[in-house]
Amino acid sequence: MGSALVRAVERASDVLAKAVAPVEKTIWGSPAGKKRIAARLVGMLPPHDTYVEPFAGSAAVLFEKEPARVEAINDADADIARAYKTVQKLKPRDLAKLRGMSWVGDEATFKRLIDESPTSDVAWLHRFLYLTHFSYGKMRGKSFSPSVAGVEAKTVDRIEKFAPRLRKVKVFSGDYRPVVEKFDGKDTVHFLDPPYPGYNVDVGESEFDEHAFLDVLNDIEGKFLITYGIRGELPKLVNEAGFEVRRIRTRRSIGSMRGVGGPSILTQLLVSNYTIAQKSLDGLRSDGWDVEDERPVAVTVPEKLEAPPAFATTGRIIKGVDPGDERFVLGIVLEPEVVDAQGDIYSADEIAQAAHRFMEEFGGLGLMHRMRVDGQVKVLESYLAPLDFELGGTSVKKGTWLLGVRILADALWDQVKSGALTGFSIGGSARRVPEPSATAAAPEEPPS
Repeated sequence: MGSALVRAVERASDVLAKAVAPVEKTIWGSPAGKKRIAARLVGMLPPHDTYVEPFAGSAAVLFEKEPARVEAINDADADIARAYKTVQKLKPRDLAKLRGMSWVGDEATFKRLIDESPTSDVAWLHRFLYLTHFSYGKMRGKSFSPSVAGVEAKTVDRIEKFAPRLRKVKVFSGDYRPVVEKFDGKDTVHFLDPPYPGYNVDVGESEFDEHAFLDVLNDIEGKFLITYGIRGELPKLVNEAGFEVRRIRTRRSIGSMRGVGGPSILTQLLVSNYTIAQKSLDGLRSDGWDVEDERPVAVTVPEKLEAPPAFATTGRIIKGVDPGDERFVLGIVLEPEVVDAQGDIYSADEIAQAAHRFMEEFGGLGLMHRMRVDGQVKVLESYLAPLDFELGGTSVKKGTWLLGVRILADALWDQVKSGALTGFSIGGSARRVPEPSATAAAPEEPPS
């Protein structure tokens, strides 16, 4: 029994170690980088002669894959392109100079480098890499990250490891379109990770033209794989264009950082103009990521409920609970001791039974009590309020049943945003049995 327990603990420890294993950086990090899933993305790429990464950032996918005959990367940030070109030219003596410079997180050094304008390539690269590594969120802003004070960066070691991979890569800076057009062809694969509108990471989201991007995709002769957020117009546009679209949910470390906003889980789209091998998608699932086909069936919301069930009560949606979370809706299903539209009330015990039965036997949702929409929403939370509290400006009574769901279908989300869908409604059938009156039930008093 003891040895079996030890083996079980060892297996659990192995799983935990795999789950929390640190992600090895390439030369520098990026607030929107793909290092965590780079190996899986590489496995999704079809055979190719030419590889193009027009939104390079930290170029995690390039560094993960085997070299192609022709490779090109591009970034709209001129400093990123210059840094790659400088790394390509480094000589052993340059690496020795870099190693002799400061690589320990220090706010005074950070502020001094912000104000410097180095003239040599080596000094410029040190400034770029130091500010990148020790700035808040790896965004090369003017805010030093207190969490890295006193920490030594292993940047020079990473340069020595990854710089040879860059040797034959063509590096460009500026708009992505000329690079896509220059290297496109039937044997070309493009990996595109453009800015995601609506995520406030300050990597060009507000300036990204989604319609122009779609035009570029339609003109690509080769193959492409895109990672993208679920906000903005592009998710709808690529669906309508007929490209393959899948939805994945991955951890997003920057989302939990103060001042950046958003959830720690990032829902993204995988978009391609070819069929991704099933084993690659299964590999993502084995790593713990959610993967599912996009393209939910069309949903239309009836203007009115023509045939209501025997009883129905609608709880309200609580606004503003987590505006940074993608399509998350939290709502009240049932409240104890509140009169519903039929003049009935429910005790806390009755509500608890209904909530538990829902999770045990149903766990899915319908639209207007008729159309099942299980593939278009996901139940994330179902719980009973343990005490009275206030949430999003709404008072919640102890014993209230709350349900949290993620809206996957664009049509349903549009209805929530427009106010056409305002809450969760529970329906069913019941038999009304009058309670005997207290006077009728009481025994007659003996005459006095």
